[in-house]
Formats: sequence, structure tokens, C-alpha cells
Amino acid sequence: MRMPTLFTGLAVLYSYASLLAGNAIAGDYNVGFKRVQLNDPMGGSMQLSLWYPTEEATGLLKLGPFSFVAKRNASVASGQRNLVVLSHGTGGSDLGHRNVAIELAKKGLIAAAPLHPRNNFRDDSGAGSPAVMEGRPRQITAIIDQLASGALPNFDITSNHVGGFGFSLGGYTMLSVMGAKPEMDLIWKGCQSYPHDPVCHVVRKMSPSRLTTGDNTDFSDKRLCAAVVVDPLASAFTDESLARIQTKFVQLWKPEIENVLLAEAHIDRVAKTLNNMPVRAPVELVTVAKAQHYSFIAPFPKVIEGEIPKELTNDHPNFDRTVFQEEFAERVSSFLADSLSNCEN
Repeated sequence: MRMPTLFTGLAVLYSYASLLAGNAIAGDYNVGFKRVQLNDPMGGSMQLSLWYPTEEATGLLKLGPFSFVAKRNASVASGQRNLVVLSHGTGGSDLGHRNVAIELAKKGLIAAAPLHPRNNFRDDSGAGSPAVMEGRPRQITAIIDQLASGALPNFDITSNHVGGFGFSLGGYTMLSVMGAKPEMDLIWKGCQSYPHDPVCHVVRKMSPSRLTTGDNTDFSDKRLCAAVVVDPLASAFTDESLARIQTKFVQLWKPEIENVLLAEAHIDRVAKTLNNMPVRAPVELVTVAKAQHYSFIAPFPKVIEGEIPKELTNDHPNFDRTVFQEEFAERVSSFLADSLSNCEN
């Protein structure tokens, strides 16, 4: 039986190769899908998955044990389109948020999700290093640059107003692109101020010299007009740095169960700081009842559940992840689509 709602508060995800269960609510367009290689600003190339509106007939597209309704390499529907770039969590996957991406495509937007080099389920060798902590936000801007400059023929991108979505370390990534300037030593200091923050169990195992970025590093991209940030790692930012964010429309999501990130040290600080800025519109903060950090990953196919860490699927007994993911994808995609349509030209 479907619950009336799973949301509390005003009105989740550590993407560990998370591949989402696919069929979404019907929209105006069918969904095309393709994978391409783009230049990584940190060197080499990066894989990019794209979901986009098409007028071609679709069917069940299979990627290994996963499937969703789309047509691979279909032609993109004519007309200029808004772009949304999605950033997965540490050790995650470019397919980790495809439920959201599918909904965006159905609404006529182009959704682009990189497999962040050196910080994904295939290769996590750079976790916490400058190549990742600097590279991730630089990769978001590089994607916007390359798609806007015609890297994909027939994709007509509205490049002056772009949307973003980031979860966990992808949330850190998006906050950086939104204008907050990260300082990696603050992550260590945060674990002194909030020793019970669950993420500190991971931080304490890392070398302090690994968690670094360059001095006065600024990753802001003023083209980002709307963003959804989900349970982000935010201890790398001071309140003053968060106050630099200029992104016009912001929606924040957090789980009720703080099993990975202590809200007081992370997302609650982001919400409080942004809502204390008198020059901007109120930021929407959505708390998901009975959700934990990993509940923001859509249900895994049964065939691979035995191959992934238990904590990724260990939800509260009264939490229905399938129902939540349907509502989550619809609500996030509607926010981004509506917000981007209201960005000034």
C-alpha cells in the first residue's frame, strides 16, 4: 500500500555504483540515452552519460543487469534545451541518479552525469586527493563548456543558465560550483568540533596531506542558476564561504537518520547560512522521514544485492525506497525544470 507521503519538514546517497530502477512517471517526451567521452580538465578523458528528450519510439534499454525505458543514441528532440549536470558521491557511478535524469529528459531537459575520474566504483584511487577535490568542480564546468561549444552535434544547449544536482561528495562538488570556496583543512578541524560526526571515521583514516586544495581556489560558475544539493559533505566550507553562493534557486534534501553525515555540521549549516542572506529567496529544505543517507540510492536489482555493501540497502523497516525514489525524482526534476524556466535571460 502506498503511503500518502514520505516527506516531513519544509515543503537521499552515497552513489556507490548505484544504478536506479527505471520506470518513471510519464512526461511530454520519450527518453534518449547515450554515453560519450569528454576531456577531463585534470588530464585524460571522462565518461559522460546523457539522458535527453527524443520523439523516437523507445523500449527497454539494458546495461548489464540494469534496464530502463529509453532509446540508445536516439536523435534529440528539436529546440534549445536547458542542461542539468549531476554529480555522484564518492566511489559512485554516472548511472547513480538516472531516475532523476530520466524525469528531467521527459520534461524536455538534457541531463549529463560524469563518472568522476579517480573517484568512482571502478577506480577510487584519488579519493580525498587534490585531483578529486579540485577536479570534481572543474569537471562540472568543463562539461558545461564542452557541451555548450558543440561537442555533441545536434544538441542545442542553453549555456547561460544551467542546473546542477549533487549528492554527498557530489554535494560538495555542487556547492563549490555554486560559489563556496572549499578549504580542505576545515574537514579535519570539523572533526575536532564535531567528533561524533560519522564521516570522521573515514576522515581519520586519511593522511592530512591528502585532503588539500590550492590556496584561494575558486570553482564558481555563474552559469549555475538552479541547484539541488542532497546530504552534502559541507565541512570544507566556512559559513562566510557558503554566504558567497549566488545560485538563484536552491533546494536541499536531508535524511532523518544521520548515519553518514551529522546534519548540524553539514546540511543544516548550508540551509541556515543561505536563509540568513537577505538578498536571496528562501532555500527549501526537505527532510525525509525514516530515510538514511543511502536511501537516496534507488533500489538495486536483486541480482546484485549480494555484491554491494549491506549499508547501501539497509533501510528503516517502515521506509519504502521504491515509493520514495518515484516521488524524489518527480519533485527534484520539477524544481529544476520550473527554476530554469524562471532564470533571467
